Amino acid sequence: MRPSLTWLPLVLAVTAACGAPPASVRDLLKATERTTDPAARAALIETFVATRPNPVVEQNARLTFFVKDDGSGRTPRIVGDFNSWATTPQGYDAKVGTLTRIEGTPWSYLESTAFTNARLEYVFLYEKEAVPDPRNPHKIRTFAGERSEIKMPFRAGQPEIDGPAPSAKGTLAAETFPSRTLNGTRRIWTYLPAGYEGGQDLYPTVYFLDGGNYAEWMEVPAVLDRLMAAKSLPPFIAVFVEPASRQEEYSRNPAWRAFVATELVPAIDKRFRTFPAPEQRLIFGSSLGAYGAVDLAVAYSSVFGLCAAISPPAQASTLLTNQAQGQRAVHGVRFYVMGAVYDTDVMGARTLRTALEEASADVKYEEVPEGHAAETFRAYIDNALRTLLPAPVS
Repeated sequence: MRPSLTWLPLVLAVTAACGAPPASVRDLLKATERTTDPAARAALIETFVATRPNPVVEQNARLTFFVKDDGSGRTPRIVGDFNSWATTPQGYDAKVGTLTRIEGTPWSYLESTAFTNARLEYVFLYEKEAVPDPRNPHKIRTFAGERSEIKMPFRAGQPEIDGPAPSAKGTLAAETFPSRTLNGTRRIWTYLPAGYEGGQDLYPTVYFLDGGNYAEWMEVPAVLDRLMAAKSLPPFIAVFVEPASRQEEYSRNPAWRAFVATELVPAIDKRFRTFPAPEQRLIFGSSLGAYGAVDLAVAYSSVFGLCAAISPPAQASTLLTNQAQGQRAVHGVRFYVMGAVYDTDVMGARTLRTALEEASADVKYEEVPEGHAAETFRAYIDNALRTLLPAPVS
């Protein structure tokens, strides 16, 4: 966005009086304080923001958002991962994200900080309307609607997410699977890695809960193609399993557990060339699905010897602490637990890790500088699987 030419005489006048144009946010704010003419003050801001992204990132960690009134006098709040989406220990705070007006101008600003390697999501909040930042070209699709995205200067690239598709691709097949214990059907998707057809090798199996999200909406099969083509992961079979009701079936539901462990797993083992052993079978879940994954690993440790719990909810640790079999089962299961630093419920991951460690379980814990988001879950699949699956053959 270029400043209007009508501002240039004012900018030149201010520059002549004050020296060089502001090089930093701090310089800009000081310059606006010294400038008595409101029009010249606004011109300084227009010129500064015209050549910089929103937010302005300085010292690799400082964030400054500049927002111009939308023409109707409305000024949004800015809420996102960096300010916990206005959530505090006392509850929701409607003042969090309030901007500071630069007097005499239509401009306001908000300052914050983030880890130098973070990935953050945020929105402009107008009362109950949430919209992406119009000055930030980086948008991301989420289950809650479109958001703006920030990738801090030292965030590592992830070619498995946005790199080119490899020439060798796996195959994905969707079907409706009948269940006696559930007295109904559930949707599943089966991913076979490139090279499966015509071979004789046996493969580990990874079961993803919230299967529709992972198989279709989050396009995880394409991520797996890239990871396997780069030999970051060994080839494996993936089964994406969709619940009818997450709240019901991921909450210690014996019928759901029996469906997955005693109906679906044997059918997959019979139909495909799997390693039919718990140490070669992984249950993977994120958010409430992480609770469901741990629940299955605890209830059926003889089936699932590997468990990945990504951003689990606060009550996940009770699966171990409130059940006798929880303490016993963990000794036959290897766990990977991931928390997100900017997740408002990051204590769920931390308390689960503590419960596993106190039970002397085999667990690797990791925290990443992101929030509770589908893109986060998708981007760290490889961390979990590299930890739990056997190393790829070079």
